[in-house]
Amino acid sequence: MLVIIGTIDYNLKDMDHQSFATNKLISGKTLSAKRQEALTEKVNGLDSKISVVSILVGDDPPSVLYTELKQKKAAEVGITFTPITFLDSVDFSTIVDKITELNNDSSIDGIMLQLPLPKVFLGEHTHQELTELIDPQKDIDGLTTKRLVPPAAVQAVLSILDEEYITVFDMPVVVMGASELVGKPMADEFEKMGAHVTVINSKTENPEEITLGASLIVTAVGKPGILTGDMVHEGVVVIDIGTLVIEDQLEGHVQKKVVGDVDFESVLPKAKRITPVPGGVGPMTIIALLENCVKLKEMN
Repeated sequence: MLVIIGTIDYNLKDMDHQSFATNKLISGKTLSAKRQEALTEKVNGLDSKISVVSILVGDDPPSVLYTELKQKKAAEVGITFTPITFLDSVDFSTIVDKITELNNDSSIDGIMLQLPLPKVFLGEHTHQELTELIDPQKDIDGLTTKRLVPPAAVQAVLSILDEEYITVFDMPVVVMGASELVGKPMADEFEKMGAHVTVINSKTENPEEITLGASLIVTAVGKPGILTGDMVHEGVVVIDIGTLVIEDQLEGHVQKKVVGDVDFESVLPKAKRITPVPGGVGPMTIIALLENCVKLKEMN
């Protein structure tokens, strides 16, 4: 029997093996549907509607798709989501002016800047120069240093652990990736929750010696297959934030597929629970973003 789990194909001899594999998976689609229902009810109970603007520079296919998915989910829960698209040849100052304009517009509750930004657009600038301009009270993606809500990807992981009844207090936790956008704030949240946190970055020597001692591993690196089965112990929980589009040769044809940081095939047999890519953290990140909209609306 052929069962497709995420992007990996498994030939399973019997239903026991199938159950063994599928029972380990944390379905972001299932969990996000549950949270979406509660979120919709909450949005409908607000005194006024929530209005969000998303700024997209260029036409990077994953960014365009992600923006479309967010707009679709926002409409489903009752949030007005307006994407504004610019060519990658747009002047940097134009985006600065647009963010300033949206900051001053009292009818706009949330501002998003779709990352990554095109290199041809940034030139000598950095995306932080723009994200730091966003009013923290409208920073629904948690990108500013003065953010009032966690980054959406971080909140998605926390929501998954909550839904799975996984408590990290006093737990050895490893975060792979030390970016300002995900890795560091993820580690900070775990420390607040009482976990024993170790962050692995590109300079960490012998990372497998660290990951083998972890009960929970969260990967946020952006490098396919960086976490392999020989780096984890039996019963580990693995949350894969990494999402990349790669090209794969299949029967003489080049096909694009979505993969994560985890070498899923080798890690799955040892994992107690694991998120697939796609279908794991991704759906929860979109819901977390919309939940952040409500949190900021209530704060303001």
